[in-house]
Amino acid sequence: MSQASSSTARTRRSSAARVPLQAAPLSIVAAAQPPTDVQLPALIDDVSGLPLIWCLDCKDVRVFAATTTNSEHNIGKRYFKCPRKKFRNVPGTCSRFCFQEEYVVFLSDNGYLPSASSTIGATLTTNIPELVDRIDNLELNLNKVKEMVGMSRDGLGNWIFL
Repeated sequence: MSQASSSTARTRRSSAARVPLQAAPLSIVAAAQPPTDVQLPALIDDVSGLPLIWCLDCKDVRVFAATTTNSEHNIGKRYFKCPRKKFRNVPGTCSRFCFQEEYVVFLSDNGYLPSASSTIGATLTTNIPELVDRIDNLELNLNKVKEMVGMSRDGLGNWIFL
């Protein structure tokens, strides 16, 4: 019994704790408005490596990528669509849907992907010195071969080959 009475004694509150608090206005800690336009980096599709952009129609959800499985003509094709698009075109739902080929063209046309020429240009500038050296070596080897062919023709001028 001493154990029970001691445990209840510890949990009892004094009458001062039961006095209701007076309602007071909350103090404003920060008056700055939260950012409304935060640009997060686009998520990347792990299969195709393409960015999953915001749906251009809904503007508040990202498109997702999947692979067709129940299609007669497009089995195994990768597609990108808004999560609000239904299987059939239902009025009032999003209609954003495209296969990977169309999606790549859209992304590159609208600046979501670097253009092919800039990617190729960046690659070319890093390899130019190596290519120049290889061309010089090829020209030297070609000149040596021409000299050797010229010498062999001079020595074999009297022979007739059939």
